[in-house]
Amino acid sequence: MKVRSLMRSQRLPLWQKACIAACSVYLGSAGFSPLPAFAGQEMSAPTTLSSPLAQHSACPAPARVPTPADIMQLLKSGTDHGFLWKISKNGHESWLYGTMHIARFEWLIPGPLTRQAFKASTMVAVELVLSDPQTLAVLQRPASNERLQHLLETGRRQKLDTEAQKQCLPAQALQKLPGSIEAASLMALSGRADGLYPDYAIDAILQTFAKAAHKPLVALETAEAQVSLLTGKTQAEEDELIDSALQDLNSSTGQAELTKLAAMWGNSDLAKLNSYRDWCQCERTPTETRQIKAMLDDRNLLMAEKIEHLHESGQSVFVAVGALHMSGPMGLPALLQKAGYSVQTVLPAAAPL
Repeated sequence: MKVRSLMRSQRLPLWQKACIAACSVYLGSAGFSPLPAFAGQEMSAPTTLSSPLAQHSACPAPARVPTPADIMQLLKSGTDHGFLWKISKNGHESWLYGTMHIARFEWLIPGPLTRQAFKASTMVAVELVLSDPQTLAVLQRPASNERLQHLLETGRRQKLDTEAQKQCLPAQALQKLPGSIEAASLMALSGRADGLYPDYAIDAILQTFAKAAHKPLVALETAEAQVSLLTGKTQAEEDELIDSALQDLNSSTGQAELTKLAAMWGNSDLAKLNSYRDWCQCERTPTETRQIKAMLDDRNLLMAEKIEHLHESGQSVFVAVGALHMSGPMGLPALLQKAGYSVQTVLPAAAPL
């Protein structure tokens, strides 16, 4: 059944129509292949690369494209996942929603608490607006010839190609990107073995919902800043980031951490989120420690300022950023509470008395 005929044949609420239209456009379009925004260890990859090169028994299955009937079923049975806070100041409310940049098929449609907050908002704020052509151009910009040559000369090019082959990707699929971004993408794609796909990235789906519901989308960051963080300040720093990712890929440490993150998000495990740095194995070296501070703490300070500006302009903002940006005393809920906001946890929902 076609999308439009389904919506005509049933009297659906506007939200359900927006969900069906958005999912059909986003997941049914092979031409939409962004590099989603990065957030700590929640790194993602171009959506069109998530399908294996060949249907070999060792290759993960291609991402499933839902039918309108699938979407209707997910809407009816939808369960809330992730982390949601309501913040209040100056007589009105906004929301903070911690997302995953890779996700499972069954998480495709937000649950009722998340939908209610989304509907009540007047604007959606995200790390990057992935439909913006200038943003995509920066995220997909090739590495310099010098850095590409360095990858060849140091043997890292061959190691990255070997990992791409293991994941059933064409060798040339990511070769022109900076090596650290390629390594991050391979790390994200390794999650497919456990049913976690960039195709179902919660952030990207919500952005498409926002467009379908005619809600303004605003970026809290710039693509230039994200790429600069991910590629390191020096060649030596990028080399260490690549080597760390390759080590995790070879030892399955990275895939295990993605699975932990997914379980944490799927179960809305707030205690696990707030203790992230105690278990993440993401601060093993001075470079990793600097990187995690830059990727989370430093970015959170800047995002909190932007969120305050949007809220104080009179908007009710639905903020959707990677869940790790909500973690601990430097997370967005804590920072905004320090700035005088009333902060109420919505998800995980309080247990009934």
